[in-house]
Amino acid sequence: MDFKTIDSGVPGNGKDIVFANDTYYMVSVSPACVSYSNNLKDWTLKLLNSNDTSSDSIAYGNSIFVIASDSTYGIYTSPDGITWTNRDLKVYSHYAGRNINAAFNAVRFLNNQFVIVTGTSYSGGRLEGHVLVSTNGINWSDKAEISASLMEIAYGNGVYVVVGNEGAIYTSTNLSNWTKRTSNTSLKLVGVSFGKGLFIVTGDNGIILTSSDGINWTTQESNTTSYLIRSRYGNGMYVACGYNAVILTSIDGITWTEQYEGYSSGVWYGMVYANNRYVITGNRLGSTGNVPLVYFDITRDLTDYENDCIFVYDKGLNLLGIIDEFNSLQWTRRYFEAGEFELRVTPDQNNVKLLTKKDNILIRDNYTESAIIEGFDFEDNGEEAELTVSGRFLSSVFDRRILQKTVNFSGESINAMKTLINNATKICDNFEMEQTQSESKNIDFQCTYKNLYEYLVKISKYSLVGFRLVPNIENKVFIFETYEGVDRSSSQMENERYAFSDDQANIEKASLIYSSNTEYNFALVGGPGEGSSRKLKTVKKGNPTGFDLREIFVDSKNTQDNTNIDNQLITEGENALTDETYTFDATATDVENYKVKWDLGDIVDIKKEDWNITSTERIIEVKEVIEDGKKTITPGFGTPLPEVFSE
Repeated sequence: MDFKTIDSGVPGNGKDIVFANDTYYMVSVSPACVSYSNNLKDWTLKLLNSNDTSSDSIAYGNSIFVIASDSTYGIYTSPDGITWTNRDLKVYSHYAGRNINAAFNAVRFLNNQFVIVTGTSYSGGRLEGHVLVSTNGINWSDKAEISASLMEIAYGNGVYVVVGNEGAIYTSTNLSNWTKRTSNTSLKLVGVSFGKGLFIVTGDNGIILTSSDGINWTTQESNTTSYLIRSRYGNGMYVACGYNAVILTSIDGITWTEQYEGYSSGVWYGMVYANNRYVITGNRLGSTGNVPLVYFDITRDLTDYENDCIFVYDKGLNLLGIIDEFNSLQWTRRYFEAGEFELRVTPDQNNVKLLTKKDNILIRDNYTESAIIEGFDFEDNGEEAELTVSGRFLSSVFDRRILQKTVNFSGESINAMKTLINNATKICDNFEMEQTQSESKNIDFQCTYKNLYEYLVKISKYSLVGFRLVPNIENKVFIFETYEGVDRSSSQMENERYAFSDDQANIEKASLIYSSNTEYNFALVGGPGEGSSRKLKTVKKGNPTGFDLREIFVDSKNTQDNTNIDNQLITEGENALTDETYTFDATATDVENYKVKWDLGDIVDIKKEDWNITSTERIIEVKEVIEDGKKTITPGFGTPLPEVFSE
């Protein structure tokens, strides 16, 4: 691993860091501030309240940032990570007049809610910790009181695990009722994380504990006596860090290796994994007094291969073989749904062995998506034989799950996807969620007995966020990821623009069909009731008159009469209002600029200069075809607007 160290230019000690909306946000102390950067080199600093000397922990979720301080009961919230508001946390008012020393040791966004754990010491030596919970970072409830000074909390497999002083480990399924577990140590436990089905606890004297259920704990050999503050997991690798600039890595949580040698003293405090990169923050550099950062990347690319070949793996991500010659390949990527493939090969012994086993996985070099074999077909016409193999991309395995219990959700769409997956039967033992958080549309729903994949697709089309299941070959894990296309249309100035047009010679053919027959701009909605007592509502778009007025009647007699009837009828009327239609279709090809200037999910312009037509469309599909040594890349287009979500 290639470790790189950066002087951030931010004064003080870097205590924690998160990655959200393609930006890093770091909190530091002395002075108390939050800084943000999208490249780790150029940081913008925002000082917090001058009375605060500490800003120790930061979390992001549901479009809100939350900072917690370990010295002042300080809570700060921000909608953008730039403008911060200090919150007066009323839940601690019962401590008034009592001789205590309390600290908000960690804030984390877990299971669609913010959780703060505290450590409190009273005169006389009694220790007490609290678990505070909020969905919006503003209104908090004190869920539990525990007889320990709590340091950090993690969530996995439906279980919360919190750690603290004197070997304290407690577990809960609801954040209110906690059970003390046997850790077999009296050392202070400081950090806890979850990944690949395993909880990792770190603490004093280099201690590392692991558990698959939070109940039974095993001590692992860390080969260090340094005080380990944090552990994190991402992309198949566990990382721990702490005093004496120590950084440890492990693939299985059992065997740990010390990695970093570039910074001989100091303390690493905060750590985040995002976009295949670990970033760690530390205490001030001696020469500059600034926060140092160290980062290293974890690749998931395959070894470069000279030809456009296909690697075949089993479900455990063990390499079975390589297909380097084929008659044809159709590889269709889709933004909102699982893509699909069709591969035609000569049925020789190697190909038959690799390609006729259900659920073998096909991966192309340097491709994020991969496919899973779902069917095959032999054909022999007497002169030549051919084996045709087909299937969908890996995210199609969610189609094999249903939601067997009721899921109620309110929050961001990306967190909704993760919540649904967590409430379904686990896909496999080596499955994990992405660590990155991005802002997405809010959504509210209740669902039971639904097909998981179909519901993920609905949320994807509503939120305009794509999803995929990505294999990490090196670390043998499957990672659920969300991603968003880039707006490259002429209506924006932030990104490089791109258009498919006659002038660019990247459109082969186009068609435009216009119709006004489908336009309605006035709706009369008839609700329950008869005759003059029938409930009626009118909805209109603008103030159309004369030829421009186009009316429609919406029969909603069966709508249940209740206190919300007016809003229901208005909504049905609004859904009936439609515009005139322009159906613009184009067949485009562009191999040279594919994945360079445009990619799946991007929003681009399509132009027919002779017709004076420009349409802004999203690339919702890319079909790659390799046949007879020739490669064609054909994008498919769809509206950039979201679909209406219905339960």
